[in-house]
Amino acid sequence: MTETKDIIQQIKHILVEDMQLNVVSDEIPDDYSLLEGGLGLDSILVAELIARIEDRFGLQLDDRVLEAELFNNLSLLAGFVAQQRLAVQGNLRNNQS
Repeated sequence: MTETKDIIQQIKHILVEDMQLNVVSDEIPDDYSLLEGGLGLDSILVAELIARIEDRFGLQLDDRVLEAELFNNLSLLAGFVAQQRLAVQGNLRNNQS
């Protein structure tokens, strides 16, 4: 399983189990919008999702994460999280050398 696919599954778990949204994880397509026309998350739920993603993946996300395009679908959001994780890992390696 690719890292992005794994991250998508973890985000689905956050949505269903941690945030207790009334959806079934297997019924959320990877290209499903998290906003209107999809899961319909409001700004409060988006903020909670961001906080849970930061905790789950050990990230400290900046304000760019609030750009609505990232929430157009799970794949975009998971790709962003994967990029952030790689950046953090790269910075850790650079700091250790």
